Amino acid sequence: MNSKLKLLSVAILTVSSFTATAVTMTQDAIKVKFETLLPFGVTEIKSAPIDGFYQIETEKGIFYASNDGQKIFSGSLHKFEEGLLNLTALRQQELTSKQLDELQNELIVYQAPNEKYFVTVFTDPTCGYCRKLHHEMKEYNDLGITIAYAAYPRGGVNSDMANTLNNIWCSENQLDAMNKAKSDIYIPTLKCQSPVAKMYNVGSAMGINGTPALFLPNGELVPGYQPPKQLLMTLENQG
Repeated sequence: MNSKLKLLSVAILTVSSFTATAVTMTQDAIKVKFETLLPFGVTEIKSAPIDGFYQIETEKGIFYASNDGQKIFSGSLHKFEEGLLNLTALRQQELTSKQLDELQNELIVYQAPNEKYFVTVFTDPTCGYCRKLHHEMKEYNDLGITIAYAAYPRGGVNSDMANTLNNIWCSENQLDAMNKAKSDIYIPTLKCQSPVAKMYNVGSAMGINGTPALFLPNGELVPGYQPPKQLLMTLENQG
């Protein structure tokens, strides 16, 4: 190799190396850019299961950003093999399970005598299908399905719906208060350290936009009402 060609090769390698180093952003820098451009917080950033990308876990779902900070996308990332395993959904279910664990001590639980499955239901007493589900509680329980209620006032945390839910959670007998609210029976106004706002925020972060919203034991979201036998089939077939 002549001297000019050798010098050119060294120059190209030097520029290439410098460019690669210059455009790769740190996780902290990606976090700052993301939170500057989008109106919600980042909970964790790590290497994505795809070369050259970060996985950004947020209060509104999972995103993928290129390491140079120039490209970002949301949606499902699948393994390109038989079964097309949805890696995004799998991770989201893990995150959801952790978020639900934070609420465990504050749920209103309708315990199945012989529990096979534990289903968390975000509910609003003014929701028609929430009432339908509630009035079939014995059927769910008889099938071995425990229903555990979390609050989700559809009108937000300052709505009349939220006030009703606060009164339920502040009641000495929460089961009785829930039963009454689902049947339009008066319950007194009460004050306490209610978890309703916290539950609403957790539910919103997990993608709830209506009620009832059912979460299976594996963290999978089932939006909307399911009759008792249909829910049992869903549970038996959960991934």
